[in-house]
Amino acid sequence: METLVRTPQDIFYLPQHLVVPLFQRPYVWTEENQWEPLWQDLRRLAELRLDNPNSAATHFLGAVVLQAQENLTGTLQPRLVIDGQQRLTTLQLLMDATAAVLESRSQDNLARRLEALTHNPDYQIELDDDVLKLRHTNRDKAGYNEVMRADPPIVYADLKHAHSLLALGHKFFGERVEQWLGDAEETKFATRAQALTNVITQSLQLVVIDLRSDENSQEIFETLNARGTPLTAADLIKNFVFQRLTAEGVDTHKAYVEDWIFESSFWEKEVGVGRYFISRSSLFLNQWLTSRVGEEISPKQTFGRFKHFVEHETSLTMAELLPVLKQQAGLYRRWIDRANDSHANLDAVELSVYRLQAMELEILKPLLIWLHEPEAVYDKKVIERVVRAAESWIVRRALLRLSTPALGRVVADLVATHRNTPQAELVTRVETYLSRLNVASTYWPGDAEIKSSLATEAAYKRFKRARLRVFLEAAEDHLRGYTGSSPLAGGRVDRGRFPIEHVMPQAWETHWSVGDLAAEIDRRDHIHRLGNLTLLTEGLNSKVSNGPWLGEEGKRATVRKHDVFLLNKRIEDMSDDGWDETRIDQRTAALIDGLLTTWPVPEGHLGEIKDAPAAAVTYVSLQQLIAAGHLQPGTILRSRPGNWGEHEAVVLDGGDVKLDGQTFNTPSAAGHHVRKGATNGWHFWLLPDGRRLADVRDTYRRDTATSK
Repeated sequence: METLVRTPQDIFYLPQHLVVPLFQRPYVWTEENQWEPLWQDLRRLAELRLDNPNSAATHFLGAVVLQAQENLTGTLQPRLVIDGQQRLTTLQLLMDATAAVLESRSQDNLARRLEALTHNPDYQIELDDDVLKLRHTNRDKAGYNEVMRADPPIVYADLKHAHSLLALGHKFFGERVEQWLGDAEETKFATRAQALTNVITQSLQLVVIDLRSDENSQEIFETLNARGTPLTAADLIKNFVFQRLTAEGVDTHKAYVEDWIFESSFWEKEVGVGRYFISRSSLFLNQWLTSRVGEEISPKQTFGRFKHFVEHETSLTMAELLPVLKQQAGLYRRWIDRANDSHANLDAVELSVYRLQAMELEILKPLLIWLHEPEAVYDKKVIERVVRAAESWIVRRALLRLSTPALGRVVADLVATHRNTPQAELVTRVETYLSRLNVASTYWPGDAEIKSSLATEAAYKRFKRARLRVFLEAAEDHLRGYTGSSPLAGGRVDRGRFPIEHVMPQAWETHWSVGDLAAEIDRRDHIHRLGNLTLLTEGLNSKVSNGPWLGEEGKRATVRKHDVFLLNKRIEDMSDDGWDETRIDQRTAALIDGLLTTWPVPEGHLGEIKDAPAAAVTYVSLQQLIAAGHLQPGTILRSRPGNWGEHEAVVLDGGDVKLDGQTFNTPSAAGHHVRKGATNGWHFWLLPDGRRLADVRDTYRRDTATSK
C-alpha cells in the first residue's frame, strides 16, 4: 500500500481505467451540499491566483482508495475505485464541463489539457468504450457516458439522461465557469481561463491510497468509513491552529491551556442546524468565520474556509488570532448560558439569543459576533437597535411560517456590506437594507400581512410549542410595558417554563355545546387560534381545563385564583358573561398588535414582494436614471466590501462614472477597473444609503412599466 498527496494532474494524466465497481452506491452529490461549495473554493483559489500569480494556495478534497487489477501486457492499467468515487466523478464532470466552455471560447490548448485528464488518447484505445478514464459499471453508466462523450456545445435538454445528477452536475459546472469567465477582453479572458485551469489541475489535493491487487481492500474501506468517530470541523481547525503556532515558535502547551477553550461538554454538545447536527464548537467557528468574511459558509466548508482565511485574508498571526477567538467564544457562551437561565434579566442581545434558539434558528449569531468584535466601536444602544431590527425581520417571517434557507446568505451580506459603516448611520443602514428585500425568500413582512394571516391561523397546530411559547411570552412582556417606556417593576415573564393552555378547551363538546352544525364548524375553527391560547403558571388538571368557564368552580375562577399573568387578567376582564368566538377574535387581534409592537418595522414599511422587472424594459443606463430623477449627478458610489479594498466613484452629469482620475461610461467598466476582472457594476457599486445601483435600476424599471 502506498499513500501520497496527489493533484488531479497526477491522478488522471496517464492513460488508464479507473473503474467504479458495480457494488458501489450511485452518484449522490448535489448542488447545495457539494457542487456549490466546491465551486466557491475553486473560484476563490482562481481569484487568488489572479491577484498573486505566485500563490501556492491549495484546497484539500479528502481521500480516495484505488486498487490495482491484473491486466494483460499492452492494455490500459485498470484500478478499482474502492472509496472516493463521488469525488473522482465530480472532478471528471468539472474538468469536462470546463473543457467544453474553453473549447467554445477558442481556448483550444487549455481545453485539450483538461481533456487529457478525462479521455484516453485515441492511439491508446482499442474499443470505443475505452475512451473515458473513469468508468461507471452500475446504473450511472449510461448517464455518465452520455454527458462525458457529448460534443460541445452541449444541449443538455436533448440528452436522454438530462435529469440525472451526472448531467445536472456537468451543466452546473459549465454554467458557473461560463459566468465566471465573463465577457472580458481577450487578453484578460485568457488570463482568467489559464488561472482556472491551473487551479483545477494543480491546486486541488487528494490523499490517494494505492493498494496492490493482493491487499484487503474491504478492511481499508471499513477503516476509513465505519470505524471510529469522524473528525469535526473544530478538530481539524484545532490541528491546523497548533501547527501554525508551532511554526510561529509559540509555546503550544501554554496556548492550549490558556487560549483553547473548546474542550468541555458545553462546546462538545451536538446542536441541530437544519438537517445537520454538529458540535457547538464547530458551529461557533462557522458563525465566527461568517462574521469575519461576510460569506455564508456551509458546515462542510468550515475548515477549508478557515484555513484560507488564515493563510490569505487576515493580517493577524495565529498567536494574535487565537486570543480573539477565545474572547468571542467566551462572550458567545455567556449569551447562551444567560439565555438558558429562565429567571435572568436579559439584555436585548441575550433575549434575542433565547428567542431564536427556542425557535431553532441560528441565523443571527454571525451578526451578533460581528457587532461584538474586540475592535468594534459600536455602543450598546446601537447594537440593541440593530439586533431588534434583525430579530424583527426573522420573527415576522416565522409568524408567517416562511422559509429560512436564504436568510443566512442575507445575514452574511449584511455583515459584509456594513462592516465599515459609521456608528451614527448603522441602525438606519441596516433597517434600510432589510426593508428593501423584496423577494419571497427574504422579504421583511409588514403589519397588514401578519394581521391578515394570524387572524384565522390555527396557531396551536401550526407552530411548534417552543416557538408558540416565545410568541405568548412576548405578548405578556408587552402587557408588562416592555415595548413602551415604563416596564412594570416585576420584570419580564420567566422564559421557557410555563404550559400553553386553551381557554376554550379542545374537548369543548360537554360544557361548551352549540346549537347547530354551522356553529360547531365555527367553534372548531376558533379552538386553536392565537386568541384562545394563554400561558399558565402551572397546568390545570383535565377536569378544570375541560370544565365550564363560569361558576365558582369554573375555569375562569380557577385561573383568577392561581394565576398572575396579565394575559389572563385581560381574559378575565373581557369574559364576565362567557367566552366565545367573538372574544377569541378580539383577543387574537389584541395579541397580534402586541407582537407587531414587540417586533416593529420602520415607519411606512409595507413588506411588499415586488414582481420581476418588466421584460419590455431591458437595458438601462445611468443617464436614464438621472433623467428620471432616480439618481443625482455628484452621487458618491462606494465599492462593496472585498479583497480589493475601499474605492469611491462619482456619478457625472452625463451618466459617466469618474474613478481614480479616469472616466468610465458604465458602472461595470468602473468595477472592472477596481477588480481587474469582469464585474457586474450594478451590484458592485453602493449608494450612500446602502442601496445597490441595481436597486435603483429595478425601481426605475417598475416605474417605467407602471406608466405604460
